[in-house]
Amino acid sequence: MLQDIRNSTQGPVFKVIVGLIVLSFALFGVESILLGGSDDSVALVNGDKIRAVEVQQAANRQKQQIASMLGENFDPSLIDDAQLSARALEGLVGNKLQQQWAESLGLTASDVQLGAQVAAIPAFQIDGKFSAELYKQSLAAAGFTPLTFREALRVDEIVKQLNGGLLASEFVTAAEAQALARVNGETRSVRYAKVAGDRFQNTVEITQSQIQAYYDSNATQFVSEEAVVLDYIMLRADDFVEPVAEADLRAAYEQEISSYAYQNEARVSHILLIQGDDETDEAYAQRIQSAQAALTDGEAFSVVAERLSDDIGSSSDGGDLGYTAGDVFPAEMEEAIEGLEINQVSGPVLTDAGTHLITVTDRRSSEPPSFVEMRSELEANLSQADAQRRLVSQVEALKDLTYTATDLREPAQTLGLEVIRSAPITRRGGNGVLGDDRVITAAFSDLVIEEGWSEVIEVSENEFVALKLVEHQPSAPQSVDQVSDRIVSVLTAQAEEEALRAFGNELLDQLADGRTVEEVAQEQNLEWQVALQSRRGSADIPREWQANIFAESSTGLPRRNFAVGDNGDALLYEVFAVQAGDEQALPENLFAAMKSRQLRGLQTALQRGLSETLRDNADIEIYQ
Repeated sequence: MLQDIRNSTQGPVFKVIVGLIVLSFALFGVESILLGGSDDSVALVNGDKIRAVEVQQAANRQKQQIASMLGENFDPSLIDDAQLSARALEGLVGNKLQQQWAESLGLTASDVQLGAQVAAIPAFQIDGKFSAELYKQSLAAAGFTPLTFREALRVDEIVKQLNGGLLASEFVTAAEAQALARVNGETRSVRYAKVAGDRFQNTVEITQSQIQAYYDSNATQFVSEEAVVLDYIMLRADDFVEPVAEADLRAAYEQEISSYAYQNEARVSHILLIQGDDETDEAYAQRIQSAQAALTDGEAFSVVAERLSDDIGSSSDGGDLGYTAGDVFPAEMEEAIEGLEINQVSGPVLTDAGTHLITVTDRRSSEPPSFVEMRSELEANLSQADAQRRLVSQVEALKDLTYTATDLREPAQTLGLEVIRSAPITRRGGNGVLGDDRVITAAFSDLVIEEGWSEVIEVSENEFVALKLVEHQPSAPQSVDQVSDRIVSVLTAQAEEEALRAFGNELLDQLADGRTVEEVAQEQNLEWQVALQSRRGSADIPREWQANIFAESSTGLPRRNFAVGDNGDALLYEVFAVQAGDEQALPENLFAAMKSRQLRGLQTALQRGLSETLRDNADIEIYQ
């Protein structure tokens, strides 16, 4: 089973699980309290540091979320890493301020509460039961230790308490609800006719003089992008992977199992009794004695836990908390657990959460995996490490060779590499490695443009690139002939829209002269409809023109207009009746939805205001 756990940590499912664990903390940036190391601070928030590694981790999480949302359509070259890092730092500053305020208010989370949360996380369970081994391995893969993870949970919990209390303080007043009903419950009756955007397509002819005039007036728009054509060679760790000697695999296995932490674990159940705010010491002591007496009289521990325990999270499961290796629960509990035999019940154990009665229901020991079970993992790790060392050696050789070479062919032949020639590339980048920001920056640097060579560029720890300039194509004005088609497209679209709007004005003039929408629509072969007493969002008014129709004044009816939508189509409409909304006339579910939307808006504004207030009153230093 242990090897199954170890193997699972290499697969995509496990990575998703760990991502979900870490994601909850991404909302509050709690990793800022978890990471040790050198002082590489990039910001100081009321004396608390935010370090570069935190910003990088937060930016990486954002990039992973974008990649997950876009799937196969994700293009890393379109991500601005500098902008992503700036946003990550901004978020970490706000999260740190919330954490500090929560702590200043004395918000807390008990060790037992946190322990129960840990035990209940599915990512730490096997067959529905908490596994200390999986727990530790999962945390290690995500960069946590049990202590730092519990601290992360603590901060997460107190910030959730803060935000929960803050949001619960907001509400929609009766006056606001009435105003919502009047506006959102308002109904309008309208006649309208649709006009296709292509009605005047192919009716416009653009002359050469118009093209020239547009070109002369907008010459600065018609400039070619600067571009370069490059020769480049790549060094990748994957190109240096070689078989691993059997002796090296054996040695790695012995080292692995000698350093691996194989621990004894105990499965624990407890009965937690918490003294109520208005409960006397005597009454509390009596409850503890009653629980002990029930156990002494032979009642099953699980039954007593379900009946008497104040721990809602575990009482329904007979008080079961899963396995611990000695570092999951508070020290007082772990000390008691260590001295218990299976099914033996402890005396009262006092922690910050309350008083516990504890029993151990099982004990087990971890066994190291066999060489056969670990072989594939060891082979992959060793081959990758060897490939990395060979890559570093070849990178140094490439640096020396390109320093004295006249082109890339000689270094490529010496190192057994291929010279690749690119198509013209602009500053927006190209495909593959030529879309990397570092490569694009180097390609358009003075060193490459003027000297023709780049230094060896580290794209990642497993990929390096060297560039040689083949051709530099400076930005230059484009002739009118080069851009004639573009200009024709612009002028044609403008002329067709002008014709459409002129047509709309003609229709409005006919309505003003007393003709009806139906008469005008039939004469022009337009599709027309009538919508009676329609609310915002109603399906009988085209969504793209609802804003126009409900923006019309409710006085001086009928109100007539002609609107062109974003898609190029247009609408001739006449609003002939308006009725204000009435709370009593609205369906109950619709009114509740309106209030809910309003409440979310108020809560968002409250959070934004709090964030601004905390920042205004904070001492924040940004070092980069």
